[in-house]
Amino acid sequence: MAAYEQEIKQYETKMRAAETMTGLLTAMSSWQSFADSRGLSAEERRPVDQAYMEAEARLITQVKPTLW
Repeated sequence: MAAYEQEIKQYETKMRAAETMTGLLTAMSSWQSFADSRGLSAEERRPVDQAYMEAEARLITQVKPTLW
C-alpha cells in the first residue's frame, strides 16, 4: 500500500471536497478505475470509500429548497 498511499490520500481528499453529486460521481469513477487497475484490497479501499459515503450523505442533505 505504501506505493499508492499518496494517491489514495488524494482520492480521499477529492471525495471530501466534492461540491456536487456530479463531481462526486466523477471522482468515484476515477477512484474505482485506479483501485481496480492496481488490485487494491478492500482494506486499502476503505478510507476513500468511507469518504465517498460521507460526502454523498452531506450532499444529499444539502438539497436546496429552490429545487423543490
